[in-house]
Amino acid sequence: MSIWEKLEQNKLIKNNPNLFEFFKFAVVGVTGTVVDFATYAILTRIFDLYYITATCISVFLAIVNNFFLNKYWTFKKGRSGKAKTEYVKFFVVSVVNYFLNIGITWFIVEKTTAEAAFGTYEDFFAKVVAIGIVLFSNYFGNKFWTFKD
Repeated sequence: MSIWEKLEQNKLIKNNPNLFEFFKFAVVGVTGTVVDFATYAILTRIFDLYYITATCISVFLAIVNNFFLNKYWTFKKGRSGKAKTEYVKFFVVSVVNYFLNIGITWFIVEKTTAEAAFGTYEDFFAKVVAIGIVLFSNYFGNKFWTFKD
């Protein structure tokens, strides 16, 4: 029995399936964050790409990663027969949050004094804040629209 199956058998989880679903969504988000940050770090620190351009690329790759993991694991819609519609909806939710993510990142880097506290890592701090905010709008958009039963 896998760790996920054991967790699903837990009384707290059985009584609160949405809580477990949100937890799984957050785990997928962590994998997306790894994709996002790794890509961003490579593009900005190795290839010296402008931080907004790097954010555009890294967030897009994270979106693709998260779609497949959420479809087949979090929301278990692998055989729904609605993959095209779900992807379009997921993409719409993601694009809204994509621009929200970029806007928050830009605002913190350009309009705050985060550099005083975080130095050359102010952009990483900004991305952490942005990801924390868009986590919730992503979850609710996808739960109640993209993968709605």
